[in-house]
This record gives sequence, structure tokens and C-alpha cells, in this order.
Amino acid sequence: MVCLIYSADQATSVNIAEALKGMLGFEEAGAVDGMDSFKAGKTRMLEVHGGITDANFVGGAIGDDLAIFLSMHSSGRGIAAFTVHAEGNWGSDAKLGGMPKRLSTASPHNMCSMLNALHEKRGQLQATYEATHHGPLLDAPSFFVEVGGTDEAMNSKLLAETLAAAVADFLSADKAEYGKVAIGIGGTHYPEKFTRLALDGTYAFSHIMPKYALCNDMLQQAVERSEVRAETAVIEWKSLNAEQRAGILQELEKIGVDYEKV
Repeated sequence: MVCLIYSADQATSVNIAEALKGMLGFEEAGAVDGMDSFKAGKTRMLEVHGGITDANFVGGAIGDDLAIFLSMHSSGRGIAAFTVHAEGNWGSDAKLGGMPKRLSTASPHNMCSMLNALHEKRGQLQATYEATHHGPLLDAPSFFVEVGGTDEAMNSKLLAETLAAAVADFLSADKAEYGKVAIGIGGTHYPEKFTRLALDGTYAFSHIMPKYALCNDMLQQAVERSEVRAETAVIEWKSLNAEQRAGILQELEKIGVDYEKV
């Protein structure tokens, strides 16, 4: 089962959810743990209130279902995009939900499939992974799918409908093929190399640890907090200096995980 989650207090999230309700024929299904719920076939939808990154409380209602959060994407770069990412906080800052130094359970094969669905629908926008960031913290497999980057993109009902169409395709299509499940290390918040490697079927990424948030003592958690355990670490080699590489390789050897350079 898949559970889609949106916030009634976020306009972009509502626009995506309303488009999906129309496309897939969601019907009201009563309250679950105080949240309005909807159902279409084997897919559920939950409406939360408040910040969607603070929705740790949905865990009990989700159970073991795959949770997909429908959200806006904000960007300091001001580049409109469709994005997919796992949740979690690499450091001691948990201002955007979740808990410090804790990762949610990623779903690499499903994120790869969603990335492909967004890529097919993207039009003039880019479709990209983002590095793992913000809450909520969940044990069930989950990820965020977003549209935004500019005010125009976040407020566009057309782009919300485009994202909704990609989600609908994801729900009905065969899952994307890939070679290995990997964690990504290094690069920027918008990891272009990891995105290309997923789109060409080489890897399905679970957690992505960017250069700005290197945290060697969380590498084991990054490998293990995944619906499918990562087989390898893919390192954007040139983005890191010699000291950073040495620390990462030492930790990977300690936890018994191979690595590949890109």
C-alpha cells in the first residue's frame, strides 16, 4: 500500500493533492488518528495540519505503508524544479522537523521510479534528487516529492498538476530498473551526478550526504536506514579534499561497505 500525505496549510501541497483526487477518484474514508483520510483503490491519502516536515505523528496511521509526502520546494538558488529526496538530519540542527542526527527509512527503488516519472513529465523544469534533509522522522519507508524553487513555481496549479500526473504514473507503472542500491556522498544539495546515474539505471540512491553536511559517524545509519540496504557508497570524488576522503574511506572500511568513485 501507498499512503500520500499532504498539508492542508500549504497551498502547493493542497494543489497537488486536489489534482490527484480528481485524477484517481479519491473518496473520503473517514478520520484516522484525527486526520481526514481518502482512498482510491489500494492508495490512501492523509491530510495533516501544520508544517509537513513536522509530521512525525503520522507514523502510527501509516503502519508499514510507503509514505509519499506531497510538498512545495523552496530554494535559495531560485531555480524551479521537481525534486525527490529522503528525510533526515545529518547534524545537530533539527529546525525543520525530525530529530538531530537521525535519518528516516529511505525507499531507494521507489525514489528512483519517482525521479524517472518526474523526468518524463518535467517539461522545461529539471527533475532532480535532493540531498537528504529535514523531517519528519519515520520508520516506515518514505520520501518527499516536491515542486517549487521560485514563488511562481510553488503557486502554479499547472505545475502541481504536472507533479500529480507523475505521481499517478508512478503508482500505476512498473518500477524503474537499476543496477545497485547506493548511498551518495559529496557533491551539492542538488547532486547532478547522482541524478544522472539514477536516470540511466546505474544506481538507485537511498540517503545522499552532501559535501556541506559530511558526518562520518552517520554513514552506517545511512546504509542501514533504507527499505533496501545500500550495497555500496558512491562518492563524488573531486568534490572532497584529501582529508575528507580519508575519513570517509576509513569509516566505510570499518562498517564493511565498498565504495565507487564518480
